[in-house]
Amino acid sequence: MRARVRAGGPVAFLLALAGCGGISGMDCAEIADRAREISRTQPIQVAEIANPQETARSPADIRCTAQARLADGRTTTLYLRAYEEDGEDKVAYRERPFP
Repeated sequence: MRARVRAGGPVAFLLALAGCGGISGMDCAEIADRAREISRTQPIQVAEIANPQETARSPADIRCTAQARLADGRTTTLYLRAYEEDGEDKVAYRERPFP
């Protein structure tokens, strides 16, 4: 797995999912777990994610919101996204809604 910063907000990170077989079977809890995993290698780390709720779904894009406690003690709403791009399944999160 590889994490990299994606532009668009104070907390906006992306993970390409290798060999995961598509996003169609993912739910918001799984997307939240992957987002927390991504954060371990980022400057702003997520300590906890709670109450993930699906806000939109299409065959190639799932969007959720969740409450998060960051490692620095702040609490925030996270916007989570799992999507397919260029044949890869990806998970991203940020503190502002995705466009």
